[in-house]
Amino acid sequence: MKKEICILFAFLMLLKLQAQESDLDLVQLDKTYKESTVDSIKVKAMLALGEYHLDKNFSKARFLIHDAFSILQKEENKNNLNALANAYSLKGIIARREGHHVQSLDNYFKSKTIYEQLKDSINISSLLHNMGMVHRYNKDYRKSIPFYQKSIAIKTRLGNQTYEIASSYNMMGVSYKGIKKRDSALWCYNKAIALFTSIDKEEDIYRAKNNIANLYRIDKKYEEALEIYFESNAYYKKKGSVISTANNLYNISTVYKDLKQYETAMKYADSSLSISKAEGLKGRISKVYLRKSFLYAKLENYKEAYNYYRLFNRTSDSLFNIENIKKIQELELTHEFEQEKLGLELEKKEIKALAKAETFKKRLYLLLFVLALLTAGVIWFLVRKIYKGRALIISEKLEKEEVQKELLNQKIKAKEGEIKSLIADNSMRLSFKEELLQQLKSKATGTDLGTLKQSLDSLIKDLQSQINTESKFSLLQSKVDEANEGFDAKLRRLYPELTKTEREICSLLRLNLSIKEMMTIRGASLDAIKSVRYRIRKKLSLSPKEELEQFIQNL
Repeated sequence: MKKEICILFAFLMLLKLQAQESDLDLVQLDKTYKESTVDSIKVKAMLALGEYHLDKNFSKARFLIHDAFSILQKEENKNNLNALANAYSLKGIIARREGHHVQSLDNYFKSKTIYEQLKDSINISSLLHNMGMVHRYNKDYRKSIPFYQKSIAIKTRLGNQTYEIASSYNMMGVSYKGIKKRDSALWCYNKAIALFTSIDKEEDIYRAKNNIANLYRIDKKYEEALEIYFESNAYYKKKGSVISTANNLYNISTVYKDLKQYETAMKYADSSLSISKAEGLKGRISKVYLRKSFLYAKLENYKEAYNYYRLFNRTSDSLFNIENIKKIQELELTHEFEQEKLGLELEKKEIKALAKAETFKKRLYLLLFVLALLTAGVIWFLVRKIYKGRALIISEKLEKEEVQKELLNQKIKAKEGEIKSLIADNSMRLSFKEELLQQLKSKATGTDLGTLKQSLDSLIKDLQSQINTESKFSLLQSKVDEANEGFDAKLRRLYPELTKTEREICSLLRLNLSIKEMMTIRGASLDAIKSVRYRIRKKLSLSPKEELEQFIQNL
């Protein structure tokens, strides 16, 4: 017995320590949020606090998340993609709980786009779950189920996602209930409870149990349903989970409605409405208005029934089903009868007020239409003016480029002429060397000294002439480099695999030199030049139909 007491005491102490640790984390986050001057650190703390308060204090969560998003809209913070994606996701949850389903999906899609860019599969799977929630809230149950299934598949593949998988099973069960697949719903709920239990998530276990209680209520097992609801309600109040409390009170109201205990049902509906208004839960507020309308009708207070129906009609973003429409029409007829008893004058005043409001609305629409036309005209004029300005700038730019291109072509042609002239001189130099060699051989054989001296003097003059020709050839490479100024650097940037020799051949091709002229400049054989040309074509990935010279000159 003592051993069991010690074990129980140790377990309670562990829970207390965990709670204290959690409180310390919240205190640290709150301190960071209030004191940090670094936007990235401050925003991270705000989003974490906002996510924590979603079920505890919805109004505070909304403020923190929206304020964090405003900070992220600053130009210097727009590269903080993780925080921005998280903010969009949390804004989606806020909008969904407020009943703004289109806005919610829009935020989810923006968040998903960023997470896909970051290749963050974990958060993508969470967004798929949340998108399923939007479709479920919009009563498009069949469309929501594939979102949950995709989310579960990704989380299962990633591993270590027990809580998220359990949450998706729980919500998928709600969707199955919506399409009246009771067995599938119950299987999902039990699967969720088993997973939540394995990781000791007590609050989520109660949420799944509440969903089973909803099935009990449908099966008219009211006592079993109420037992779970009241147990859950006590837990939610203890934990301060206001949203779960509001939903649970509404569920209790539903049971008493089914039991035809309308006064008791009204009491729980009022409690749910009070919390929902305080937290700004528009979707829940709308449902409670409809519930109170129904209950007042059953209590034969048709005036209040009609008033709450009108409140419901203003806040609801969904259509009633046929059965509810018939009930609403009945309430309207009953209300008209009561109005006649109270006096026709009041009805006439209301009709006049409605007619006046309708007239004002039409005038307002007309004014807005005229303003829209004027705005469209101004925008069209500005766009046309901007377009013309841009077209003029582009035209002037093209003209300048054409002039520069023409000047460059003229310069290249001039350099090409100079180089060809130097090549011709170089060819003459080679011919002269060969002739000189022959003269030396012939005159050195069998010639007396006097004649040899005269021959040498003649050769010296020829050599002096050749030196002048050599000086011209020394200009050849500088002329080639000048004509191809910047071209070698461009080749290195575009085609780094080209060797120095291949780049030099490209430079000569750019000057439209023939293979023979290249042989003369390079002092290379025909086969060597052809081999280099072949390697260049291969590295430039040219097709057989493309001309190498044309391609090089177009670079």
